[in-house]
Amino acid sequence: MRIATRTDKIIYWISTGYVLFAMMWSFVMYHVRHEFASAFFEMLGYPTYIVYPLAWLKLIAVIVILTNRYSDLKEWVYAAYFFNVLLATSGYINAGQVFPVHSYLALILLPVSYLYSNKVRGKPRRRLVNV
Repeated sequence: MRIATRTDKIIYWISTGYVLFAMMWSFVMYHVRHEFASAFFEMLGYPTYIVYPLAWLKLIAVIVILTNRYSDLKEWVYAAYFFNVLLATSGYINAGQVFPVHSYLALILLPVSYLYSNKVRGKPRRRLVNV
């Protein structure tokens, strides 16, 4: 395994910073402006009862990515958030917003963050489930 260069670290932290910022922004907005978020979910064609659970899952995802403790949990977080962004992007497009910049940016930066995470921070050695 090669040692991460300074460029690798910059790429990782910029991409991860954007992803974490987007998750925390969603968490705060889903709570502070719940009525707006619910209306937005309805516009995108998704049920409103998932707003609060999704907000808390995003907060947990931020904690998992920042702590970098469990490899299998980190894999699940990245996969789940990728599907979340993919479905959000699909919802935007179906609602008539052809170019939702923040969704496209997240679709690009999330895999970059994932691919650089083990190189820059090291692969977590702990697993939640030993198989």
